[in-house]
Amino acid sequence: MAKPLYRQIAETFEQKIYSGELDLEDVLPTEQALQDLYKVSRVTIRKALEQLENLGLVERIKGSGTYVKYNSAKHDAIQLKGFDENITSLGRIAGTKVIHFQLEQALPAIANQLKIEIGEPIFSIIRIRTIDDEPEILEQSYMPLSLFPDLSVKVMQSSKYYYVENQKGYQISHSKQDVKPVLATNIVAKHLNIDTNHPVLRLRSVSELKTGERFEYSIQYLRGFQYRFEYIARRGLG
Repeated sequence: MAKPLYRQIAETFEQKIYSGELDLEDVLPTEQALQDLYKVSRVTIRKALEQLENLGLVERIKGSGTYVKYNSAKHDAIQLKGFDENITSLGRIAGTKVIHFQLEQALPAIANQLKIEIGEPIFSIIRIRTIDDEPEILEQSYMPLSLFPDLSVKVMQSSKYYYVENQKGYQISHSKQDVKPVLATNIVAKHLNIDTNHPVLRLRSVSELKTGERFEYSIQYLRGFQYRFEYIARRGLG
């Protein structure tokens, strides 16, 4: 059975808000404009807006308009905050599910990224990161056994950066990251609850300690519904 028109319209705006296309305090088109756009009645538009309001995504102010109330989480590539820090700072619930945790020998490609010997023991970890119980990121991480002999599933169910800095006492220096839009494979789609070939962002990063040792190589696939990137470009002298 087809969804009611008001729900279809509401879900269209829900997607725009989650993706960051519509941001906090952006104003939605007027009811009349939405009627003309979707060729529906005023009652249908009002029901759609009511649904968005009930979800806490918008706020309707009489005599002013309908404003986006929802603030999507940002990945700050400059500050290098952890996922948990970003999400909890917004009053949202961050979650982690470890679906793979295994000690392996580093293959040449992984060893090269971590600057270790081929065959050196590493932990291979796959996690699903959630926001308010919705899957948002699928993450594959590789971490050297030599730096983290006590690494466990329990540790990886919480903040990785907290473990590295507060429990191990290491000082994190920086992370080199590259981002590329790709199409979701069957496996990525399954874990992120999206269709195969749905556009996602692939983030690859290599993280270093202040000693120069590389403590992690990771590949993340971001659904982009509730989590987005923010870059700040500063103009240098000259």
